[in-house]
Amino acid sequence: MAGNSRYKGRRRDAPRRYNPRESELTTMLNLHKIIPFRFDIREIMTHYKVEETLASSVVASVIAKASRISIPTAKEYAREQEAAGSIPKEVTGEICELLDRYSKYR
Repeated sequence: MAGNSRYKGRRRDAPRRYNPRESELTTMLNLHKIIPFRFDIREIMTHYKVEETLASSVVASVIAKASRISIPTAKEYAREQEAAGSIPKEVTGEICELLDRYSKYR
């Protein structure tokens, strides 16, 4: 009856437990609130009259970096865009505040 075991290969071993110290937590975009985040960041772009093609590119990159890498990386990207002259300083500040509001430790 060894083939009917639910724990294939680990018959009498204790179940594995989650060890929070194995992986470092970092702040990332809360994916449960991504739709309101998208709405808010697009509202910021339209309020400051950022060019549509540029705004679309910046929004997509900020969302990708914040959801896949980390919030600090997304903030750094926004600051790089400001330094390049793509977006004004006010937009960068509001994007950073928005990222802080929609962040979560993962």
